[in-house]
Amino acid sequence: MFTVYGFITYFAQGLFWPLSFFNAKLNTWTKGRRQTWKIIAGLPKQDRKTVWLHVASLGEYEQAVPILQAMKSQATPPFVAVSFFSPSGYEVVKNRVLADVVCYLPLDTPSNAKRFLHHLNPDVALFVKYELWPNYLKTLRHRKIPHFLVAARFYKGQALFNYRFGRKLLSSFEAILCQDQQSLELAQQMAPNTSVSLAGDTRFDRVYHLAEELHPVERIEKFVNQRFCLVVGSSWPEEDQLIIRYLKENLRDDFCVIIAPHRPSKSHSDGLRSALNEPVVLWSEEETPSSRVLIIDHIGLLNQVYQSATIALVGGGFKTGLHNTLEPAALGIPVLIGPQYDTFPEVVELVKQGGLLVVHDYETFEEALSNFQKQSRLVTEMGTLNKSEIIKHVGATQKVMKAIENYL
Repeated sequence: MFTVYGFITYFAQGLFWPLSFFNAKLNTWTKGRRQTWKIIAGLPKQDRKTVWLHVASLGEYEQAVPILQAMKSQATPPFVAVSFFSPSGYEVVKNRVLADVVCYLPLDTPSNAKRFLHHLNPDVALFVKYELWPNYLKTLRHRKIPHFLVAARFYKGQALFNYRFGRKLLSSFEAILCQDQQSLELAQQMAPNTSVSLAGDTRFDRVYHLAEELHPVERIEKFVNQRFCLVVGSSWPEEDQLIIRYLKENLRDDFCVIIAPHRPSKSHSDGLRSALNEPVVLWSEEETPSSRVLIIDHIGLLNQVYQSATIALVGGGFKTGLHNTLEPAALGIPVLIGPQYDTFPEVVELVKQGGLLVVHDYETFEEALSNFQKQSRLVTEMGTLNKSEIIKHVGATQKVMKAIENYL
């Protein structure tokens, strides 16, 4: 299997370069990986422990933040290198990442893995969620570098479990620290000789502490102006259509909506403006005139925007994959989502507890908004349920740190 995987990887490496001329994201990805060698080749020899932490993208990085903060708060902080696979994560946080060095992960070939680990020479390596790169894991084993899978999450039907190759990859780890009970049971089946434990989801730690530290944004508060405010986070066309219809059918001026698209762009903003046929304000504009609609055409502001929400609608639950519901839940506000959420254990639990409400179509969406606007008590009760559920799950970071403390 390694031979087949190696052939595919080398073939892909040769293919990406010519394709990058025709795809902006791939071009960014390719150029970034070339820079990695310059970054790590120039690293001085460290007189302290070195930790390599790898994440796929922005979501996994957010899960890693509490771990990075915990390591940095130690009496003798380790030297930390964070690598990203995706440009959608790296490009957003490259200038504010909590690490001594940040880079793209070179493509998973045997030679790249050997070269990368030779320069970095970590004392311990952490992979977040289900980042399993065979050649990097093989090289870590060969160099006898302990490596952990943290905030691990598995689900039935996952391709990883269809092949013996997946069992071999999981067995490579010193320990696997799982987010939830289902992941724990699946990991134990696949890697019976590996230490597997239930540590919890570090995202709860992340959103809880973030909620405690955030302060309202004056410009957002001025726009809301004490109105009932729906914040649509990481919206896709399905959520946009709900908002467009609702605003056309409900003309009340004590209601406002802030839309933070998953992929903000001028064409998207122009399309919303045209479809709504009413004044729309963009975050990028200097002035904030009177309007019922504000579009956040900028990445990285969503958690701050949620602070001003009466309720939130989190995007992706109708078709593309549900986005982060924990951020608004931690702020103690009710959350609306689409019907496709069964693969997210934390969301299933929040729905069960009553802080998240599932809307299936426009009719149920309109009914939910009507109920919230008529019953302020309902807003408070559901928000309190969400906040309590977040607090109940705080503590995963401590368990991760306990597992790796002997290597720091």
